[in-house]
Amino acid sequence: MKPNRGKTCAGERDYVYMLSAGNQHFVLTVPLKFPVQENISHLHGRLMLLHNLPCFVENDLKQSLNKFIEDETIKGYDREAEMALEAVKSGEVDINQLAETWAKAYKETTLEYAKPEENSWDEDFADVYHDLIHSPASETLLNLEHNYFVSISELISERDVELKKLQERQGAEMDKVMQELGKSLTDQDVNSLAARHFESQQDLENKWTNELKQSTAIQKQEYQEWVIKLHHDLKNPNNSSIRVSASLSIPMKL
Repeated sequence: MKPNRGKTCAGERDYVYMLSAGNQHFVLTVPLKFPVQENISHLHGRLMLLHNLPCFVENDLKQSLNKFIEDETIKGYDREAEMALEAVKSGEVDINQLAETWAKAYKETTLEYAKPEENSWDEDFADVYHDLIHSPASETLLNLEHNYFVSISELISERDVELKKLQERQGAEMDKVMQELGKSLTDQDVNSLAARHFESQQDLENKWTNELKQSTAIQKQEYQEWVIKLHHDLKNPNNSSIRVSASLSIPMKL
């Protein structure tokens, strides 16, 4: 069945986008190789630039391109499934042999990669957290969680403010360019500016995504280590729960 996969899922299909501007109608035809490996946002940006498309079609083009790729990908997998079933029905593939092959592969893969069942770190941590949340340390835990929440909320607010400032600045730039469209500037100038704006927004969004992800990861590790240590201290027979709860220290907020 592997040879059929190449015939059904892989291949070149024409993406057609129709554009109307006043009384004029244009048709953009782009051959795409399936399965599409390129990031769709990057592909969309290249189409805008390479074909000098006006900025007012940007969102519509992206939606149309996304839908086309999604629909054609599903159709390809549907055709592959139909051909596989036909091969079994026609006797081209021995169903018993196929079942034995899959069973053998599954067994070998399971034996090779499966690990003995054991509690995961998350499960162990959940048990520890459950013990602490029902102990005198519960208020301290909740305060720490609140501190972390406030810290991330402040970062998100900073991100939103920075993105809003960028969008306002870009909007003002685009307004100036549109006023000169047809005079000293052309559609290509508008498209170039739109592409630069898009790239700047992507860079800023990626920067904040990475920063939030890093801050969240640091908080999670710090929080889990602190909770495990606290649980260990509470279980230490040399310390009473009152003594431990009185000496708790909360990690500093990021």
